[in-house]
Amino acid sequence: MLDPSALTMQEGCYLNREVFIDNGPVALGRNVYMGPRSMIITAKHPIGGPEMRAGKGGPEPVVVGDGTWIGAGAIILPGLKVGAGCIIAAGAVVTKDCEPNGLYAGVPARRVRDVDGEAGT
Repeated sequence: MLDPSALTMQEGCYLNREVFIDNGPVALGRNVYMGPRSMIITAKHPIGGPEMRAGKGGPEPVVVGDGTWIGAGAIILPGLKVGAGCIIAAGAVVTKDCEPNGLYAGVPARRVRDVDGEAGT
């Protein structure tokens, strides 16, 4: 059963079509944009024995900082923090915390460059 109180969203958040947010806890800061089919996963399982490899697990919180843009099809895995002002490229798989104001891309996602103070035209 999903617990709606496990998701907190600050002012200005936008969730595009078919966004999936696992059963929390998930905290989205101000002005977080999530592209189509992007995902935030919170369920984590240790490796179990041969009779059941997905061992008994539970949710691990995900925090997304203010102003972050998560591109289409990107996946953020359990227990991670995405710093304020980040861009997570389309299709990226975030496996580690992201420091603020960076463009993260790839599988697994890595910091490609800084976007500190940048603004589009």
